[in-house]
Amino acid sequence: MRRLLCTFLILGSCGTFTCSTSPAQNSTLGSTKASPGTAAADVVDFTIVDRIQFSVPGNWPVIANRSTNEKTLFAFQIPNPADKGTPDSSNLSITAADLKTAQDKDSFQNEPASPDPSAQARKLVEGWACGVFSAMQKSTHYVIWDCRRLVADCGVSVRIAWPQLSKNPPDYDNQMEMVLSKLLTSVGPFKGVPESGILRRPVN
Repeated sequence: MRRLLCTFLILGSCGTFTCSTSPAQNSTLGSTKASPGTAAADVVDFTIVDRIQFSVPGNWPVIANRSTNEKTLFAFQIPNPADKGTPDSSNLSITAADLKTAQDKDSFQNEPASPDPSAQARKLVEGWACGVFSAMQKSTHYVIWDCRRLVADCGVSVRIAWPQLSKNPPDYDNQMEMVLSKLLTSVGPFKGVPESGILRRPVN
């Protein structure tokens, strides 16, 4: 399996990121289309200032990239042939918030898994608090999962949403839950550069 390692650069404690395939080939992801380096990788490993690491499939385009001194957010589109020609799409976002004090951590842990009052608590992956609810986007019904946990002094929140389309595979809901489960399982403290030898390096 080929892997690409992406590293957040410090803007406060959680920041922006760059991706490196080798010292001579560096690409920054931040547009609505995946870079050539991303498309060529089966898995993309992201790290947040050597504190948090998670992985996504290499064919997921980055559709949002926002960073402040307090929080970093990335959003990805999940390819689904059923949404071709429609305004709908399956997507996943991950947010890392820098929790500087014990009070910040307690506050994060005491908040519900989902901000939506109709969300129902669900267990999917050990250590993660999750809630699921449904919502309408214009005329399309969406299933939405929110999950959160503490990782390396950051509050990590994940949201996945997918439309209920007539052309979706019969087991699409189960597929999306498996996608979420795999992503949540990949989130954890920074584990170092993958054995593939792909190098991580800062950009001036």
